[in-house]
Amino acid sequence: MADTRSVLVVGLGRFGSAVATTLDAMGQDVLAVDRDASLVNRWSSQIPTVQADTTDVLALEQLNASDFDTAVVAIGDSVEASVITAGNLLDAGISDIWAKSVSKEHARILQRIGARHIINAETDAGNRVGHLVSGNYMDYIELEGAYNVVKIHTPIWAIGTTIHDARVNERFGITIIGVKSPGHEFAYGSNDLEMHRNDELIILGKQDQIDHFIRG
Repeated sequence: MADTRSVLVVGLGRFGSAVATTLDAMGQDVLAVDRDASLVNRWSSQIPTVQADTTDVLALEQLNASDFDTAVVAIGDSVEASVITAGNLLDAGISDIWAKSVSKEHARILQRIGARHIINAETDAGNRVGHLVSGNYMDYIELEGAYNVVKIHTPIWAIGTTIHDARVNERFGITIIGVKSPGHEFAYGSNDLEMHRNDELIILGKQDQIDHFIRG
C-alpha cells in the first residue's frame, strides 16, 4: 500500500490549491489554510480548509500543526509572511517543509532557516509538487494528454519478480521504461529484468494505472 501522509498546505492561491487538491485526490490527509476568507470559502467544498494567519504562533498551535508530517508553504504575495510561516512550522517540529519561492533572495532565506525543499514558482507546477510531496514518487513529469512519467522505488509486492512475471502491462496497463539499481548502470525495461528493493523504476502510464501498480 502507498503511504499516507498528513500535509498542511498554507496558501490557497493557484499554486497552493493545485498542490492541495492533487494531494487530496491521491488520498493524502490534507488541511489547507489561508488567512483570506474568500479563498477558504472557494475551496471548502472540495478540500478540508480553515481560515488562519500562520504568521501567528498561537494560530498554528490551535491547528495542531505539530501533528502534521509535512507542510507546504505556498504563500506568494508576501515574502515576509512566507518566511515567518516557514520558521513557525519548523519551530512546531515539522522538519519536512516544502516552500514556494518567488525570487533567488527569497529561496536563499528559506534555505537558511531550514526549509528542506525550495520550489521555484516559475518552473514547478503545483500538481507535480503535490505528487512529490505525497512521498510515493521520486520524480513526476506530466505529459500532454492523460499520460505521466514517474520515478518510484520498487513497490514491496513486486520485489524479486521480473517485469514479465509481474504482468506489469497486462495487469496495470503501464510500461516500465527502465530500471536504475544502486551501483549499476541504467537498464531498459526488458521482460526478464528483475525488480529489486531500492531499484528506481521509470514508468509511463495514466495516473490511476500508476497508483494501481504502486498498491499492487
